Amino acid sequence: MMLTRRTALIVIGAAVGVLLLWVATGELGLRPRWPWDTHALGTVLAPSAVILASSVLQLWLLLGWDRPSSLETAGEGFVAPAAYVVGVAAVGLVTGVVLLGVPQWLAGGINPITLLYVPLYGAAVVGVAVWITAIVRGAGRIVLRPDGLFWVDALGDTFVPWDAIAAGPLPGASRLGEVDLGIARPDLVGRRGATLRDPARLRLPAHLALVHRRFLANAINYYLWHPAERAAIGTPAGYERLLAAIGGPRS
Repeated sequence: MMLTRRTALIVIGAAVGVLLLWVATGELGLRPRWPWDTHALGTVLAPSAVILASSVLQLWLLLGWDRPSSLETAGEGFVAPAAYVVGVAAVGLVTGVVLLGVPQWLAGGINPITLLYVPLYGAAVVGVAVWITAIVRGAGRIVLRPDGLFWVDALGDTFVPWDAIAAGPLPGASRLGEVDLGIARPDLVGRRGATLRDPARLRLPAHLALVHRRFLANAINYYLWHPAERAAIGTPAGYERLLAAIGGPRS
């Protein structure tokens, strides 16, 4: 079987994760002497396994998962549903950090060494809360509507009218599966909750959506370049014309 670049990155990431966990547990004095040490299994090995499994899953979701090149047709528009598995993997990762570190920190008391890990544990606890909120809210849901784009973030919502967009997404330049939009009229952008406030550029959470990033970018560009087609967004006939125009994912 041929080893692809994505597979190689996932394997390397998993190996690095194992090495880092082994070094960290050794430095903290948490490494079990025997595999059958039940205390070690509960406080070290089990959380470490959760961290490792979640890390590998996250790498695969970002680098190896070929997401579907399709949108759902709904009355409000064309919908890219939220990919809940991304949030679940993130919750597993940060929860593993909490379970690995906090009990040991509490048992060891406060000293200069444990204080160094307080920011990490605090960030992990906050991360659990944020990612659970993102799952509940359906973060990553992106809707193409006749009047513009709407999407859900972890802590807020954003609506961008078509007329406010200066430049469509450039999928080849996006990072970690996100899709950037250039904004010409930030005064027309509607936000609710905690969202990014860059007036010239907005980032769609395509890495949290159940749709191929390039397919989504091509669909958005299609309606930017063909304003007359926007009225058909949300209809089966409009979706058929969209598929005929952009086909599958392409750069």
